Amino acid sequence: MSSHKEYINEYIASTDPTVRQNVVDKLADLMQSNKLTLLNFIHALQIYITSTNDTTRVSTFSLLSQLLGKLPSTKLFPKDIEVLMAFLYSKLLDRPVVKYVLSSMYSLLTMKYFNSENTKELMQKLIENYNPKEHPQSIRLLALKIVNYQIASISTQIYPNDLAISCFLHVSQNEKDPNNLFLIFQILQKISKTLDITNHIQPLFDTMFRYYPISFKSSTEAQESQVNSLKDSLNSSLASSDLYAVELFPNLIGKYNSATSSQVKLDILTTIGVVSSLYSPGVIQENFLALWNTLKYTVINQELAQLISIPAVMSYYEESSNESDQMFHSSLIAIRSLSTNVGNDQKLLVYDDLSKNLILSERNRRFLQSYLTLAIISLPSDKKKNDDDDDSNDNHVLRKTLNALFSSDQPLDQVKNKRMILVALSYFSSDPMFISHLVPFRDEILNILQSSLSTSALETTLRTLAVHLTANLILSPSIISPSTGIEFGLLDEERSILIGKLGELLIENGLLPPRDFNVVIESALLVALSKLAKSSKCENDILNEVINIILLQFNNSESSLHEKCVLLNYLIKLAQTPSLVQVISIRLLNLLPHDGHDMTESNIPVELLLQALLSLFTSLPLTHDMNTITKNFLPLLSAYIFKQESNVNEVQLTYVCEIVRRMVAGLSGEIALVTILELFRAFKTLLNMGNLELPAALTSLGDLATIESYEKDARYNHIPILLSAIQGLNVDVDISSIVDFGKLANLLINVLGSEKEMTDVTRVQIFVGLSVVFNKYLNWNDFTNTFGESKELANLSSDDLEVRVWCLCGLILKCNSDATEYFVELLGALSFAQASKAISIIFTTVTDAAVNANEGNEADISNGLDIEAELICVYKKEKTGLMMVRNKNKYTVSNLILRSMWKQRILEVMLVKRNENDSKMNIILPLVLTYLPEELYSSHLGTLLPNLIGTVESTADQKVVISVLKIVSNVVLEESGRELLKPYLNSIMELILNNVEDAQQSSKSLKKQSLRCLLGMCLFDLPVVVPYKKRAIKAAHLTLSDKSRSVRLLGVSVRQAWEDLGVDLSL
Repeated sequence: MSSHKEYINEYIASTDPTVRQNVVDKLADLMQSNKLTLLNFIHALQIYITSTNDTTRVSTFSLLSQLLGKLPSTKLFPKDIEVLMAFLYSKLLDRPVVKYVLSSMYSLLTMKYFNSENTKELMQKLIENYNPKEHPQSIRLLALKIVNYQIASISTQIYPNDLAISCFLHVSQNEKDPNNLFLIFQILQKISKTLDITNHIQPLFDTMFRYYPISFKSSTEAQESQVNSLKDSLNSSLASSDLYAVELFPNLIGKYNSATSSQVKLDILTTIGVVSSLYSPGVIQENFLALWNTLKYTVINQELAQLISIPAVMSYYEESSNESDQMFHSSLIAIRSLSTNVGNDQKLLVYDDLSKNLILSERNRRFLQSYLTLAIISLPSDKKKNDDDDDSNDNHVLRKTLNALFSSDQPLDQVKNKRMILVALSYFSSDPMFISHLVPFRDEILNILQSSLSTSALETTLRTLAVHLTANLILSPSIISPSTGIEFGLLDEERSILIGKLGELLIENGLLPPRDFNVVIESALLVALSKLAKSSKCENDILNEVINIILLQFNNSESSLHEKCVLLNYLIKLAQTPSLVQVISIRLLNLLPHDGHDMTESNIPVELLLQALLSLFTSLPLTHDMNTITKNFLPLLSAYIFKQESNVNEVQLTYVCEIVRRMVAGLSGEIALVTILELFRAFKTLLNMGNLELPAALTSLGDLATIESYEKDARYNHIPILLSAIQGLNVDVDISSIVDFGKLANLLINVLGSEKEMTDVTRVQIFVGLSVVFNKYLNWNDFTNTFGESKELANLSSDDLEVRVWCLCGLILKCNSDATEYFVELLGALSFAQASKAISIIFTTVTDAAVNANEGNEADISNGLDIEAELICVYKKEKTGLMMVRNKNKYTVSNLILRSMWKQRILEVMLVKRNENDSKMNIILPLVLTYLPEELYSSHLGTLLPNLIGTVESTADQKVVISVLKIVSNVVLEESGRELLKPYLNSIMELILNNVEDAQQSSKSLKKQSLRCLLGMCLFDLPVVVPYKKRAIKAAHLTLSDKSRSVRLLGVSVRQAWEDLGVDLSL
């Protein structure tokens, strides 16, 4: 075993960091195991410490520094630390080794047994022997860390107050490095909060303010973030003591008035905002007038956007990139921050200053700016919001401001004046605390709102402004005065009148001829009414004053179909709550032809009504319980659908299927079981299902019992209704013990074979129903019982093949291994065309379902008459979080058995069964891969690519070629993918260039995919693709005369990308 001296010699002699680190570890182990004492170690270093060779001394102190940093904090005792510290003090003047001396001192300082009484000596030695001007950034940082640790971790009773400040001022002088400055500002904050700085205000302030404002240039996001952090830290330091205010505010005002740079002014405004919120109220009150006089011109001279509410104004200017807008925004924040720390007297100074701008006139250009400023200073601070005392004295400015706004001197004879008054009013509707102060002006507010809503439809801006403001005022919460107990807010009658007026305007605008129709006003009204409809206190008013009036219009014979469609669309958008959906859906359902009602009364096509109903139901959150609405709605819908005289066509039936499926998806408990069984009983004669008895416990059927009475009216084209209900039914509902689904599957297959006049749509719907039945209720044994176990797949008829594939689909979705293997065998036995169709059925039937999240407070008016029915739908509900914690974005499928690995399972079976010499499977594989996400097959690309490239070179089928090129386009996006493609680059380039150049043979789809692939090739390293540059540019140029616009546009992009290869675009 080597001795410690040999280890030391090895460290001094080596320059390899690994060797040196190994020596440090071994020496630390020796000291840890008490086989080496600190005294012996220092004696062994003595010969090197006194060396006249700088390199040797640097290596020596480097070893000492690393070893001290490696030792546990409890290893050295007070005497050892004191002796070693004294030795290190003497080396502070040895410039080459100062870095390691300071590092060693920091390690000793942070050890557990460091005697804090020695802090005074450490500070003195730093002042006497350390000169920061002589050393680089890393050494200066170590000295700052030592001072920071002393001030932050050692009691101020141990060392002299003035000495600590002097030591900091000494080590921090003339610092310019951003990292060191960040630590300096942190130390300053600690000094200001823990030490007595009364006699050191000027030097400490100068230490901070010499860097103000921070002006380091940043070229990256990381540097920008560092500069912003530095600015924040400097501002926090300036605000760390009230004593700095006497120096700070005059300096800030002077800099602001003399600055020519917008960025400097922005920094000053930000600083005023920060320090105003941190200084004591007394300090702010002393300096308020000077600060207000500095800020006011930036605010009142700003051209102000006419936005509703203070938050809207602040958000608009915060996001603006214009320097003037940014300064305006920062000034408002500073004023708001100042106002929270001053009293009524200072706010009155602002009012007196702005009072001359509060009456509208032709020459007054500061009207809105003045009201905005007064509204901001009148906003209650967080303290006042939590204070139950009456703050009437503090709101003197607010009362005077509102008196001026609603003064009889305000000229309201012109539209633009009304608009300005409403904008100003909106500033005082942004905070609930303003509501009680608006009550005395209730009549004035209502008059101006109603008159503005009644202006000409040509006054779009005024009407829109009035609509938004009316909605905001209606939604404003009522406030109960803590002193009087009086509730302040709109009366119920006033709210109803205003909502009725908004509804009247919406209907009026919707019934206008197209040339007069105002889409801006319509949008504003829909947004406003939708927000109100989502509010529980306004829901009944929306129903009575708007929805009922719209419904009456449907019986108006003078209204055109276009007008009724517009109003129908409004109804859908206003149905913002489940209760409104239920009311509107029943009312719309009653418009369908039934006993005592003729369709000619409403003159709205059945398809539109059904589409509207579907849109209403899809707007409901999936968590909404549909039990009540289904009991009321489904019997009425059945009364229309099953009547022979209804003559329901396949388009209407498709919408009905979608409606039934969505309703059943929201059912739970007994109602779900009753509903599905009642539907089955309506089809028991048609499908020869026998008598389906309801469980004895299910006796309360209500109107659902009437569905069974339509048994004699059920026809084959009605079967999709039952199948849609089965599809929507939650998988947790146990029905397989009552219904023989194996028999049902056979009956459906027989129907497909016997009903030759069945429409294509109905046929596909039954196919989908078969798939769902096998997915939810049957297994592989049921499949073999239905179709037999014969492996003679090649002789299947096209009809038999289609039935089998749809049934397999249901089993494959739940990862049934037998079904998956059977499907792969089937693909190998079929013709290319048949295999393509089978793949399309399996992979395109189920699409990812969008989870309906319409459960928040925001109104959504995107719903409307644009719903398309889906053949199969995956309903997802949010999983219940463990320990009552909400698992965001974690959803479970409720109506199908859908395993996430089913696609991967098909690929795995295909790869296992694939014979490399089987050209047919090689052709089919690309078709499957195009339906899979790249992450599923990326690990197999190394073995798949040779076959894919070989397949595409040997086949003339463009569908296969397109599939392979889609895969290449995905793979080339990743660097690892480009490495895999590089050996085949020549073959791929030849293929895609030929496709682009051959305008006669290549289809539009093939040319587009080839161009996309050619665009992706530009991602390869320049030397690899340069040989193809000329030909690629020429080929892309040929597409510019293509008859397809999409091909031409893609060709332009490809040509430009290849022309830019190798060109320095930064010049």
